[in-house]
Amino acid sequence: MKRNLLCLVLAWLFLGVVCPHNMRAQSNQDYYEAFLEVNSSLSEFSLYQLSQSGVLITGRYDGFMTVRIKNDVDPFSLLDIEGVEYVTKALTLLTSSDTARYMSNVEPVHLGEGLEGPYTGEGVIVGIIDCGFDFSHINFLNQNGTSRVKAVYLPLDTTSTPPIVNLVRLPGSAYETPSEIASLTTDDNASTHGTLTAGLAAGGYRDNGWYGMAPEADIVMCGMPEGELNDVRVANCISYIMDYARRKMKPCVISMSLCSNVGSHDGTSYLNRLCEQVTGAGRIIVASAGNDGAYNVTAHRSIANSNDTVFTLLNGFRGATEYTGYVNARSNAKKPFNTRLIVVNTITGEVLYRSRAIGATSTGVVANLSTETDTVLARYFTGDVEIIGSIESNGKPNSMSRLNMLAKSNSYCLGFQYFSPSTNELAIFTSKYAYIDSYGFSWALKGSSVGSISDIATTDSVISVGSYNSRQTVPLRDGSTYFRPNSKPGYLSSFSSFGPDENGISRPDICAPGSVLVSSANRYFVNPPNLQYWQPSAWVNGVEYTYSPDLGTSMSAPIVAGTIALWLQANPSLSVNDVRDILKYSARQDEYVKPADRQRWGAGKLDAYAGLLHVLKLDEIVGDVNGDREVNIADINVVISIIQGEEVSADFLRRADVNKDDEVNISDVNRIIEIILNS
Repeated sequence: MKRNLLCLVLAWLFLGVVCPHNMRAQSNQDYYEAFLEVNSSLSEFSLYQLSQSGVLITGRYDGFMTVRIKNDVDPFSLLDIEGVEYVTKALTLLTSSDTARYMSNVEPVHLGEGLEGPYTGEGVIVGIIDCGFDFSHINFLNQNGTSRVKAVYLPLDTTSTPPIVNLVRLPGSAYETPSEIASLTTDDNASTHGTLTAGLAAGGYRDNGWYGMAPEADIVMCGMPEGELNDVRVANCISYIMDYARRKMKPCVISMSLCSNVGSHDGTSYLNRLCEQVTGAGRIIVASAGNDGAYNVTAHRSIANSNDTVFTLLNGFRGATEYTGYVNARSNAKKPFNTRLIVVNTITGEVLYRSRAIGATSTGVVANLSTETDTVLARYFTGDVEIIGSIESNGKPNSMSRLNMLAKSNSYCLGFQYFSPSTNELAIFTSKYAYIDSYGFSWALKGSSVGSISDIATTDSVISVGSYNSRQTVPLRDGSTYFRPNSKPGYLSSFSSFGPDENGISRPDICAPGSVLVSSANRYFVNPPNLQYWQPSAWVNGVEYTYSPDLGTSMSAPIVAGTIALWLQANPSLSVNDVRDILKYSARQDEYVKPADRQRWGAGKLDAYAGLLHVLKLDEIVGDVNGDREVNIADINVVISIIQGEEVSADFLRRADVNKDDEVNISDVNRIIEIILNS
């Protein structure tokens, strides 16, 4: 028996870690990616059964794994294997990018004003997970021409060595030597997004003024084509960057300008859980809030009884005829419900089509509705809708619908009908490419932008970032000036998504410049759609390096990530909670923030210099023991409580020693009284 068990263990190790050809044998057409929820009963024999069933483990975490599953394997058949509780297919993610440095007050940080020296991110790793990188752009080189890009991980590349993290071979290739990195061009010649965001976070070429927040930080890039972004691959990218930082023994901040409005929005998604596991002292993750803040992409509705029906109608994209993306309905009451796809005439309100009812079980229910096989649906649309009903690991029944439909008339709209056998509480999330629209019908659900925050940003283990406008005009390469309407400087960007999340927590944490910003662009970008808006190129040694404007919370997130790199240079042990406290303490609340919706602004506007002063304890007011930036009777009370033996935070205890004699006693009380009387 022991010998057989040993053979199984060795076979598993050989299949999952040792054998390089097992990974490369699978092409993108051979498999799909997923998360597996697992429990403590998962054994070596279970792992062997998974491998025999066509499952390749690509990452192991507390309570779940990332995997590749052969296309011909029914995902729910894996639930018969002991220790496997849930299977969740990968979810597609979207990318959510001068004046920004000025408005974020980072210039005095770079110059070292009032400091012992400049802070530029030296000794800190800035990780970027994105698409469309120009790996050797001059913005990522040192002044001597060497690259500041220290590592590249490409999850879909099969031409080099796959990295091993936590004894598991990740899919793809890692490049970690200067010669390997110098041989790379781009991960995606149909995008420039990653080059823009990396430049904003850590760009270092200064001759044209478009450099980033941490111009001397080390850079790690994880890239893949934009159409291939999904949460499973992003999870493995996070693991790779954090593992690289551990190996190099350096603090790290990761910038993710990625978003998805579908999901639980309560911190229980797999990416949320992974972020909780890998963040800590010197390990920070920043995520964009999303760009759905001007759209009705969320709705909540109570179901009173079995006769109560919820109708959610959608408005499409491109002339209101194209319906793409996802629609996600969840039961916050953790009770079952049913889903029907419907087609409605938006002029008369007549329901023209209803699909069969799709429920939700722990083993999953899948319905593929296609106009190629459904002649009634084909009267109104072309395309297909996949509806998956499942009960997720958080216990919530969930209806996930993937849309790929084109209406045959503007008077036809897609929608969903939800009903339940008992009272229920539904939360519904869509994308701006298929947003909620009642079309004026009283019986149809009205959507809202409240709660439009990206699901990735709904955990306390991530710093979430919204956008405000930093400029309205941009100089163009032909000498003219581009004017961006609806981008008046100082105001919140209309597209910036916001909370609260499903736990009632307001998000984002902070806002930073996101419209309009200029940064480095991908030289390998084939037929860029907005080439007329690009900036004058930087010519160095006969090579042209391109620059481009962009906007979105994709652009504001790397501004914050680069700023955090500066703070990590000052204090490499900062945690996510430390950073959130610094943001709350140092954020600017000016005439644009104070009268506006504070839920949308978070703590206010990023102030890199004020935050650094707080990190270095250079902004403290003598006598301000409780940290409220005032000296009054409350501070005296804290000192007295310390003298009486009460426990307080280390910060309170340090500040309570007002006269700096290494003791907290009545002399500190007297000093505070003296400060109050002389103020």
